[in-house]
Amino acid sequence: MATETTLITGASSDIGCAIARSLLSRPDGPIVLAHSFASQERLLPLQAEFGSRLQLLESDFSQRSSVEAMAEKIASEHGSPAEIIHLPALRLTYERFTKFNWDRFETDMAVQVESAVILLQRFLPKMVKLPRARVLFVLSSVVHGVPPKFMSMYTMVKYMQLGLMRSLAAEYASTPVRINAISPSMVETRFLEDIADTAVQMSAAANPQGRNATTADLLGAVEFLLSPASDFIHGIDILIAAGSVC
Repeated sequence: MATETTLITGASSDIGCAIARSLLSRPDGPIVLAHSFASQERLLPLQAEFGSRLQLLESDFSQRSSVEAMAEKIASEHGSPAEIIHLPALRLTYERFTKFNWDRFETDMAVQVESAVILLQRFLPKMVKLPRARVLFVLSSVVHGVPPKFMSMYTMVKYMQLGLMRSLAAEYASTPVRINAISPSMVETRFLEDIADTAVQMSAAANPQGRNATTADLLGAVEFLLSPASDFIHGIDILIAAGSVC
């Protein structure tokens, strides 16, 4: 049987690297196509460790033509991925709504939502012909309960992703493709570098565990949703927040 292929978008992020390592560490793991934008150096240690099982892709997801070119490259060289894990995003910023930045919002919407539409329009028609396939969105706990203050742009984009996931889940429910999401609370990664340390510390203090999430806290849910154990699970969003959000 041919080795399956998994596409991870935003793979150079801390979460993306952790997921890639988790998949590559399995003896029967897939070939991982790891997307990044001008930050492939963070993936080079993984490539040195796992060789050709990790293949690097570079694309500027703020540009539609760049996403389309990457999709064409994947299709010509690999056919269709059996799994797509989607997690690209601009770094988190806190901003009052009165300072809503349209340019940043539209860029993040392109990176997080438009890129997903382009890739899934290209690959879902082929994924439905596979024995089993997976699409997994990495969302955020902001789509559960009352969202935090000063995050209107980020929250809106994540709700758009949630709407896309749920609408696709409804449309593809009768196919072999399982489409789901995870929504972690604040994860201590480089994604937080543009916000104040005080905000990170306050988030940790508000969590019942007294800490923010780590990338390792996400892997169990990711591995489950990619596994055959989740074949009858579709259109759900798993909240990973240690009880800080209900």
